[in-house]
Amino acid sequence: MLAYVFWHWLGPEIGTDAYEALQRAFHRALAQAAPPGFHGSVVFRIEGDAAWLGGAPAYADWYLVDGSAALDPLNVAAVSGACQEPHDRVAHAAAAGVGSLLGLRGEQANVAAARHATWLAKPKGMPYADFYAALESVPDSLWRRQMVLGPTPEFAVLSAGPVSLPADFQPLQLKLLPITG
Repeated sequence: MLAYVFWHWLGPEIGTDAYEALQRAFHRALAQAAPPGFHGSVVFRIEGDAAWLGGAPAYADWYLVDGSAALDPLNVAAVSGACQEPHDRVAHAAAAGVGSLLGLRGEQANVAAARHATWLAKPKGMPYADFYAALESVPDSLWRRQMVLGPTPEFAVLSAGPVSLPADFQPLQLKLLPITG
């Protein structure tokens, strides 16, 4: 499973409530369009500070797809048909945004239940096998950035509550407040 994550923040001419209403309208339309390989989306308002977030409040849209072949149909569906008008309205209201492509490691992908995202980096020189072994006790979903696409650290753990990770993993905790999903 892949997640296309779109990080964005609202423009100065729109309020938070109006922006979030536009987000909900777009994601409802996209769910109705249901492009092939699309498993749904969730939008979170982000609490916390991350270098790649260009404004506050910031948001992260998580679009879940079967794999890379599902990205083209998602891209087309998001900007055409019944999705075009809601997409254009929310895109106009956004100040800017950046995207990331993440792959799920393992089977657990309950993104909608997440309330925390802990971004982390594998220590330089540590083999991936050792890194993954150190994370086996983390019961939640582990995501890895794909092909260095996106501004985030290499890994994220999505969880219902805060997770404790070794300091050498450089954990960055962000709180997730769902506005859709």
